[in-house]
Amino acid sequence: MSETVLGTGLLAGAIAGRPPSLLVVAHDTWHTGDWAAAHDRGEDWVPVWTELDKAVIGPVVRPGEPGCAWCVQTWRSAAPRRDRWTAELRQDGRIAQRPSPWLSSCAAETVRELLHTGAAADCCWYVGLRDLSLARHPFLPDPLCRVCGTLPEDTAVLAAIDLRPRPKPRPGATRVRDLHEAELTALYVDAETGVVAPPNGMRDARFPLAEAVLTEYGHRGEAGWGRGRDYATCRTTAIAEALERLGGQWPWGKRTSVRGSWADLADDALDPRSFGLFPPGRHPDPDGRYQPFTEDAVVSWVWGYSFGLARPVLVPESHAYYRTDFQPGAAADKPFTFEISNGCALGGCPEEAILHGILEVVERDAFLMTWYARMPVPEVDLARAPDPRIRLVVERLERTGYRVRAFDTTLAEAIPAFWVLARDTEGDPARPQVICTSGSALDPAAAVLSVLGELAPIVEQELRRYPAEAERARRMAADPDLVRVMTDHALCSATPEALDRFDFLLSGPDRTVGWDRVGRGPWPHHADLRDDLTEAVGRMRAGGMDVVVVDQTSPLHRAAGLHCVKVLAPGALPMTFGHRNRRTTGLPRLREVPHRLGHAPRPLTDADLNPHPHPFP
Repeated sequence: MSETVLGTGLLAGAIAGRPPSLLVVAHDTWHTGDWAAAHDRGEDWVPVWTELDKAVIGPVVRPGEPGCAWCVQTWRSAAPRRDRWTAELRQDGRIAQRPSPWLSSCAAETVRELLHTGAAADCCWYVGLRDLSLARHPFLPDPLCRVCGTLPEDTAVLAAIDLRPRPKPRPGATRVRDLHEAELTALYVDAETGVVAPPNGMRDARFPLAEAVLTEYGHRGEAGWGRGRDYATCRTTAIAEALERLGGQWPWGKRTSVRGSWADLADDALDPRSFGLFPPGRHPDPDGRYQPFTEDAVVSWVWGYSFGLARPVLVPESHAYYRTDFQPGAAADKPFTFEISNGCALGGCPEEAILHGILEVVERDAFLMTWYARMPVPEVDLARAPDPRIRLVVERLERTGYRVRAFDTTLAEAIPAFWVLARDTEGDPARPQVICTSGSALDPAAAVLSVLGELAPIVEQELRRYPAEAERARRMAADPDLVRVMTDHALCSATPEALDRFDFLLSGPDRTVGWDRVGRGPWPHHADLRDDLTEAVGRMRAGGMDVVVVDQTSPLHRAAGLHCVKVLAPGALPMTFGHRNRRTTGLPRLREVPHRLGHAPRPLTDADLNPHPHPFP
């Protein structure tokens, strides 16, 4: 045929008639069995094949460089909106080994000419065999690719953090740069080969809302959600949150290399008990998913950086990543505890990502502290909010038949945190009675505005689903062990039977405070984001918590100059879902802080803790 064309058939013949300068592997069927042989030749090559009504071209594979045909196939097979029959058809020899009936000489010549343009250098192309349409599908190299992936070994050196000056683009900013939809879309979004599927704008929502679903790589696609004042902003935020979720699933940027018990590694490893364990009696685990912590239990560990110790430390891999059991090809340990994306954050620089990870940890810690200790925290006067947008959002939310109230849950470390709650005013038991969520930001007004933006779509969601789930919600209110997954928490707490559980917030004397007193005082006006981060770390440490950062950044994030981290705070209350999975054991702050803040006459005992499932949505 030709020295630079491997294969037989109409495509191979047309390409051999005017071969390009690199090796081409061409087939009229779905055959990919000779890719490995082509790759072993050690020269650049490009695959061409057909799939029913299309020819697929590319990408150009350069042995020894990231990005190959196997990467493309991985992303294609994991695309959330892929044709559900594709995998079955590919395995059916009667179809996969038969040349496409739509393949014509004209189509084969079109494929040949496209190869000569060099257009498949960094992407793959579809040529429609019925109409000769062209579709370009970009892709990013898969860091875990079995052919071209080369992850470095996770080491203490890579975990070290050296904070750098990060001048703010404008006063009060907590981001070093704005993200743009076009940039993120070009890098990450493609229905066939993207890391993220094209975002959906939820047009029936009362406020702009968008969803971006991650590729189903090892695990069904998780979604990033975007809220904002316009759909472009929502889509941008949704893509960014999807990338944050990707970083938190399992290690995409480093190869876990440390394995052992805490007893063996104690000189470098943090004690898992400091992160909170399940309550006594949780083991043996009825689901078989978790193992009890013992000092000699052997698990995998990853390196993070402790600001308190000013050096790298080891933390259990299942604390740093929350879906290690879904990582393709990896044998995950049974974790000691339930872990989620709590503390995961994305930023334009490490300092930005770490700061926002701290804010999420603070938000959830404050929410759970308020709930478990039933602290009668002060209420914020929304009618006098300094940002007029707050009053506009509240007014629109209240048109749905809810009174919106906000509570200042800021704890002793004085990093502003707020709990926002919507209470039904129509008296209809078929409607959710209470819906709530929380947020944190350095500026109290920004925190409240952000959390109101989160509350709005939650209210709409719960209004839609509650009537059909009301009976199940009542059963969960009576039996907390029935609260098993994230969405159960809001549902259980929305029943009339659970309404009195909020009396510590909604009843009693008026505790409304002015905006000059919320957040335990104004945050200092720093011109550099590093100074905000240093301030936040210092306040966390003064509150009895360390700040430990695991760098989750992968080559996928670095493609856009992004950084992804997981912030862990030993001593803080971690958010969990499933009432049996709450982590309140081994955390002295839970017993001591309410007393120090004047919300309890003495340190709390286990008997004092709120026994009901938390209402975080």
